[in-house]
Amino acid sequence: MFRKMLSTAALFAATITAAQAQPVQVQPIGVSADTLPDDFRGKVRYFGNHSGTVTTIQRAGERRRASSACPRPDQGCPERIGGSLEVELEFDGEVVKGVFRGTGGLRDSGLIGRRQGSACRLFDLADGSVWSGRCDSEAFIGTVASVPNAATQLELAFETVGTRTLDYAERERRRREYHERLRRIEFLQALVDGTAPIEQRLDAAVELDSYSWQYDAYRPGSLRNIERGRERDDRYQIGGDFALQNGGAGWVRATVDHGTISCLEFWDAPGVCRPITPPRLPAPPPEEGTPEAFPSLILPAQARETPGG
Repeated sequence: MFRKMLSTAALFAATITAAQAQPVQVQPIGVSADTLPDDFRGKVRYFGNHSGTVTTIQRAGERRRASSACPRPDQGCPERIGGSLEVELEFDGEVVKGVFRGTGGLRDSGLIGRRQGSACRLFDLADGSVWSGRCDSEAFIGTVASVPNAATQLELAFETVGTRTLDYAERERRRREYHERLRRIEFLQALVDGTAPIEQRLDAAVELDSYSWQYDAYRPGSLRNIERGRERDDRYQIGGDFALQNGGAGWVRATVDHGTISCLEFWDAPGVCRPITPPRLPAPPPEEGTPEAFPSLILPAQARETPGG
């Protein structure tokens, strides 16, 4: 029995030793495991609240109206502040800059600093107070502390959530795709209206019409098995098969009147020959710097400076 107890104790001690030898991975508080890419360039807007205290220290020779609620001779008693907070941060890799607006005693100002992953350390452009915490596309959460000996001492906690993200690379990709599609449509329209061989014009007409399709998608250049009917009074029909980008297939039959493609008949609506549907384009992406690119802040700018930073 005694030997069994010694064996159990030895096993228990070995288990503890092994556990201590393995480092425990703990996610730091205020740091998100899912952060923005290190090379992210863009803006994130946040909205939430703040709360804390602000203390204004009376300088030598400064006259200030005494408050009966503050017994200190220098009138340096903390004042509670709190309210809503809106922040806009612009990321350029590890460099971060932005602006914030608040209510309840927090004045508007700007920020600049750096980040490592989702950990930010930013400085108020007005008084140098430090904003530190988590900043990513989901949230901006942390604390604000003034530098020592600053005339205004601020101690704040803030919590905001990301309300909108503008990725510069994604915006540029969408703008490029829009203009490429616009140029392609102009090219197809010129081809349909031109004097190229009818087979090329038919392929261009189908692709041009497909920009208005709600379902399926035409695979450009896939028109095959083209057959041309007998011409009567400068009118004839021409048609062929083509592939869809989803793996399916379709067919088209066009009526050519005096060298012009007057209408198209498709496999999904047999017996109906209709004119080419004008392609529909989404609104062009807003240019950088316009209000449409990133609408203005929710909170209005403050007309006058209030305590806090």
